Amino acid sequence: MQPKFYADENVPSAVIRSLRSRGIDVASVVAAGMRGKSDSDQLEYAILQKRAIITHDSDFLRLVHGKKHYGIIFFTAQVSVGEAVKYIESLCFAYTADELKNSILFLALKSIQKGREDLENSIILSQIN
Repeated sequence: MQPKFYADENVPSAVIRSLRSRGIDVASVVAAGMRGKSDSDQLEYAILQKRAIITHDSDFLRLVHGKKHYGIIFFTAQVSVGEAVKYIESLCFAYTADELKNSILFLALKSIQKGREDLENSIILSQIN
């Protein structure tokens, strides 16, 4: 099954719109009525909805420690909208929702192409058990 995502408040709306236009299931903080809620509340919402969180807020990296979750897609604010969209779209082809569980994926600033091998060369994958 293709992963579903939950975009944190700090994710540009252009990323959300672009992903949705590509048929990717992305819920936003605004649409979920979660604007202004704590990061802990955001994480709990994502877990209840079985969604991986898209963020560049490093607090989530600490919050998921030792906790079961549906994945964290982390990228820095320096990553362009186009790079983020390309990466997340590629991720949908390379990973199932089950494979993202309890994982943290960091977006690296490398060329990204579709396909698992190219994707794995573009990210650092950290599995939390």
